[in-house]
Amino acid sequence: MMEAMIIDVTQENFNEMVVNNSMHVPVLVDFWAPWCGPCKQVMPMLEKLAKDLAGQFILAKINTEEQEELANHFQIRSIPSFKIFHQGHVVEELQGGQPLSAFQEALKPYLKPDVSEDLRAQAQQAFAEGDYDRAMQLLGQASQANPNNYRIHLDLAKMYFQRGHVDEAKQLLEKLPDEAKESDEGKSLLALFKFSQMVAEAPDIETVQKNLQANPNDPEALYHLAGYLMLHQQVEEAMNCLLKLFTVDRDFRDGIAKTTLLEIFDLLHKEHPQLVNAYRRKLQNLLF
Repeated sequence: MMEAMIIDVTQENFNEMVVNNSMHVPVLVDFWAPWCGPCKQVMPMLEKLAKDLAGQFILAKINTEEQEELANHFQIRSIPSFKIFHQGHVVEELQGGQPLSAFQEALKPYLKPDVSEDLRAQAQQAFAEGDYDRAMQLLGQASQANPNNYRIHLDLAKMYFQRGHVDEAKQLLEKLPDEAKESDEGKSLLALFKFSQMVAEAPDIETVQKNLQANPNDPEALYHLAGYLMLHQQVEEAMNCLLKLFTVDRDFRDGIAKTTLLEIFDLLHKEHPQLVNAYRRKLQNLLF
């Protein structure tokens, strides 16, 4: 893993640490003081960002209590204050307790393109074309290009899963940080594990379909069919299946139809907001 570049800057090392380094990577300078409440709130967030983007920018911290000359030189009147140096010059300035997104947007124009993302896209394309070995090779190159990009490992886990190596996929996911598990990609993968468990305890799809032909309101068969449909990315059909299950027996397995629908809504709401809203309304109509 690349190490985060976080440094304390003084009058003596300012030119070397900030100006000279900014010729290679952007330098985010944080003017702070020990007594400043907002400074204490923002700094951990910036340190985490420096770890997430290790090697892509430098976080330079200047204690204005100890470095009054630097604070006066840059006309710091209130703190926290932030300046981004690029190619030896101040290119962006922020003031006060900004959210993480503000720093990400301010840094974005000056960060070098992440080669690992391009390699990820190539790996996904190779996998879609059935070239599993090529996909693995490309993901390995992506990991070397940016060891801190957890999405590479999520891609690998998903490919394991889709190849039927469910245990390997689970083991890999368990080793990833919480940030990866709580990302949209991580939640999507965790959902796949849930649906695979639904299918693992089910009879084969032909038996499920025969059971539904014999009894279209069979709760067990409806539940298992929803799992099969989700695993085959037939999302709308799966939601309809769960809505029918909810109508037939809303208390089946302690209300698992509603619980599963809510999990699907959470999984899809960013990419398919209109679809999710439509099915939320259908569920609400059944609830009330």
